Amino acid sequence: MEWLYKNWKKFGKNFEEGGKLTWLSSFYDAFDTFLFTPQTTAKRNGTHIHDGSDSKRTMILVVIALIPALLFGMFNVGYQHLLATGQLAAGMTAALWWKAFGFGFLAVLPFIIVSYAVGLGIEFIVAQIKHAS
Repeated sequence: MEWLYKNWKKFGKNFEEGGKLTWLSSFYDAFDTFLFTPQTTAKRNGTHIHDGSDSKRTMILVVIALIPALLFGMFNVGYQHLLATGQLAAGMTAALWWKAFGFGFLAVLPFIIVSYAVGLGIEFIVAQIKHAS
């Protein structure tokens, strides 16, 4: 991991003041804090947390906590589909459970991909605009 960090920081010199990619420094900063723990901490006033934790690290815990709800939602979409099409007349078997989950997975996955891509895109664009001003 140390090798990756050293090469990443070497690559980051292109984004520093005077580098050929200075105008994209906010993108580099965003990926830097996403991939590695920040090296800065909060100033020592009041009751603030004084570690390298930031909102990205906190929000990944939120995403992990929502995984069970996402999995159940995927199953439920498939279950409701099977129920509406009359395929559950004999009851829920293991094969139908997997069929329901598979259908729900394929139905929900595009929404997840689009929402994450749009959210990340907006976050990067706003960071670029805020950094440029």
